[in-house]
Amino acid sequence: MVNRRVFAAGLGAGLAAAFLQTSTQALAQARQMVFLGYTQDELDKAYDQRVWAPDAQAIIDRYARDSAAVRGRMPPRTERYGDGQAETLDIFAPPGASGAPVMVFIHGGAWRALTKDDASAPAPTFVDAGCIYVALNFDNIPTVRLPDMAEQCRRALVWVHRNIARFGGDPGRIHVSGHSSGGHLCGVMLTTDWRRHDAPADMIKGGAALSGMYELYPVLLSARSAYVKLSPDEVAALSAMRHLDHVACPVIVAWGDRESPEFQRHGAEFATALAGMGRLRARLVLEGVNHFEVPEALNDPASGLARAVLAMMKG
Repeated sequence: MVNRRVFAAGLGAGLAAAFLQTSTQALAQARQMVFLGYTQDELDKAYDQRVWAPDAQAIIDRYARDSAAVRGRMPPRTERYGDGQAETLDIFAPPGASGAPVMVFIHGGAWRALTKDDASAPAPTFVDAGCIYVALNFDNIPTVRLPDMAEQCRRALVWVHRNIARFGGDPGRIHVSGHSSGGHLCGVMLTTDWRRHDAPADMIKGGAALSGMYELYPVLLSARSAYVKLSPDEVAALSAMRHLDHVACPVIVAWGDRESPEFQRHGAEFATALAGMGRLRARLVLEGVNHFEVPEALNDPASGLARAVLAMMKG
């Protein structure tokens, strides 16, 4: 005969376990987790850097102010790489440059703000080191869609390859960098099959991806999907992590330790993947630096980021 007390105790434990499981499931459903344990609100905040940097606007204003000061003392040569009104670029070159390595920078702005005029400040770091610095301009959302922005950047890089020798640059030493949404576009450039654009497969000799997003699937689960509209095929095409076989050069991946957890995850996973391929030049986590402060490290030639980038270009 079954011991009634033992049976009752077992029944009680079973009911408690079932209740606990049901409660856990209910809690998870109540949280409505949409990605890696994030609720929708948490994911939206993880892709909104202003939540993590209350002084964001002051830093963005500084981009424009510092860039204007640089253009005032070393006016760039502005050239057109396409027919569109926004399809221009600024070339900052050392006097008498000949065969100089080239850095092309893609500005950020959440794909919908800023221009090349906000990206002049790093120019002295490169020019003083004997390099050419190119700040790209292109249309932002909603004037164009994200795939169009990527195509503009590709056309600009091909133009640089074909024309930079006229300005003292070496078409065999073109590098690309970008920050935030520009870091995403930098990743897209690094994983482009340049043969499809009538350029050498190894046209890009080095990259510096700063605080970018390298897989768009979670990005489009966030509030950014309100203004970034992509088909599943476009998400795949514009996610650098899915095209790593096209990376043909060393890459520096950098981010700040005060960025949102998702941006830090993107950087860490991109760097780890590149390291596994033997393509990671350096993984740099900038201490005490928020998302918006990261590109300003390029303004200081003594910063660890600037020194790493220049060493890659000169190497």
